Amino acid sequence: MKRRKKNIWTEIVLLVILVFSAGCSRKNPVGKTSSQENGSVSDNRIWDMEVNITNEGELKAKFFGGYVERDNVANSRYSENRIDSGLRIDFYQKGQRSGILTSRRGNINDLTELFSAWDDVVFSSEKGYVLYTDTLIWNRKEAKIFSDSDVMMVRDGRDTLYGVGFVTDDSFGSYEIEKPRGRAVIEDGKK
Repeated sequence: MKRRKKNIWTEIVLLVILVFSAGCSRKNPVGKTSSQENGSVSDNRIWDMEVNITNEGELKAKFFGGYVERDNVANSRYSENRIDSGLRIDFYQKGQRSGILTSRRGNINDLTELFSAWDDVVFSSEKGYVLYTDTLIWNRKEAKIFSDSDVMMVRDGRDTLYGVGFVTDDSFGSYEIEKPRGRAVIEDGKK
């Protein structure tokens, strides 16, 4: 009987050691980021980032990023920003909001001033247009928003235009869609 008690205590001690050693393993339970997969670590990691983008003191856009990894480009003052967990850009024209761009993920290159958005991209204009696509790019230097992907644009919740490729200015003043096809609601005015 004494020998049996000694074996049970030995087994319990061994079990406790196994449990603690498994809990203290060197494996990282947190998934690697894209920069870690490349063997580097990001210069900055920012949660809930908000930035005002101005041109000669005039507000052009407000940028919001859920989770941002920011790396300096070639040891300069410029950076490359990878956005995960939500991207939003509110565009402004003469102090008034002119449109909103949202997506799940994106990228910003400070040097080229290109803002790329992908995964469930929606661009809404205050003029009643809503554009859906999988990739959209804002070239801040040229004040243009464009895509080479398939697009769907809905106007006032009624007219729908499909196409490949899209170009507009960042105030959504006019736009171009290549290979357009669509559906429009025409009302005759009779009651």
